[in-house]
Amino acid sequence: MHNGLTKYEYYYETLRENSLFTDLQNESLKKLLEIASNQLWPKKTCVLDPEHTLFKFYILISGKIKEYNYDDSLNRELIHAILTKNDFFNVSTLLNGHASRLFYEALSYSELICVPMDQMRLWIKENPKIIQPILNYLADKTEKLKDKVFDLCSLDTSTRLAKLLIDHLNKDTNKIELINGLSNTTLAGLIGTTRAVLNRHIQEFKREGILQIGHHNINIVNSALLIEKAQTLPTANHSKKPT
Repeated sequence: MHNGLTKYEYYYETLRENSLFTDLQNESLKKLLEIASNQLWPKKTCVLDPEHTLFKFYILISGKIKEYNYDDSLNRELIHAILTKNDFFNVSTLLNGHASRLFYEALSYSELICVPMDQMRLWIKENPKIIQPILNYLADKTEKLKDKVFDLCSLDTSTRLAKLLIDHLNKDTNKIELINGLSNTTLAGLIGTTRAVLNRHIQEFKREGILQIGHHNINIVNSALLIEKAQTLPTANHSKKPT
């Protein structure tokens, strides 16, 4: 039995490659799929109700999903991460039982498998080897979030944009990956600013010969200048806050 999953073998092979499940026996992974179901999220599918994520644990099979907070007072979103293949979410809810305050939106057509939260917890009790990989995943996300908070408090938006591009630059091909093709609103959310401010810095980078924009794709022309932009040191005087 595998809960009617029409692409069972594909899901099994995909999860088998996921570092979260590396140390699990094949039978344990098959039992997980027996309690799972699949979901297809077209682009712009949004999950805005915390109660929705209270009862489901999600593993992303393909596509891109943004995980974010939204500040009503500033009318601005801060994107925590762009989730891709083999990412999963609702980890905090899984561990502490509280509804997440995070929101989710599909940036492209995305395929997921989801497991009822209560059944996921029972499965974990039967497969305790999974606990450490889950904690490692959560710790890694926490460290990345700490770095993001530090950058927001210490660096101006121009430097944050440069760091974002470098973090997603394939040095072998000199191409931007993962975030390429995303809207400027989404890019702005990744560095905690507005679309207008982001646009201004992109135009600045273009004038300085750092990048070019074509068909919504960012092409790096001068990576050395980009690295120089990203190496701006935090100012000792915090009286002037970054934009």
